[in-house]
Amino acid sequence: MAIQATAGTRAPRGTKILAQAFFEAADGIPEPQRDAVVKAALAAIRDQLKDAREKAKVTKAKAKVKAGKAAPAAGRSKVAAPAAKKQRAVAPKSKTARAKAGAKPSAKPRRKASVKPAPEATSETTAD
Repeated sequence: MAIQATAGTRAPRGTKILAQAFFEAADGIPEPQRDAVVKAALAAIRDQLKDAREKAKVTKAKAKVKAGKAAPAAGRSKVAAPAAKKQRAVAPKSKTARAKAGAKPSAKPRRKASVKPAPEATSETTAD
């Protein structure tokens, strides 16, 4: 029994026609040059698609700014901020571990907690 194609696995409408047109055009090129021409054509198609995506991204960012919404900084998102805090919370504590991790040593050395002796253990002696 054949597996039925779902909407997620099917190619968009027009894909078959475009592929057929590409290969028909490639068939019209002499055999010795065909490989190089097809590679160059695919590279040009990729570049045009990349340029179109970049233009759409710039247009979308301009529309957000025009609407009064500030565009997010490159590489930063609201979701990434909590993750960064979690990473800092589990950072290595010892100097050697920080040095291995590439962290700068803190400018101020940590002070050791002083332990006060219990009142019963004082060095005072009482004369009986």
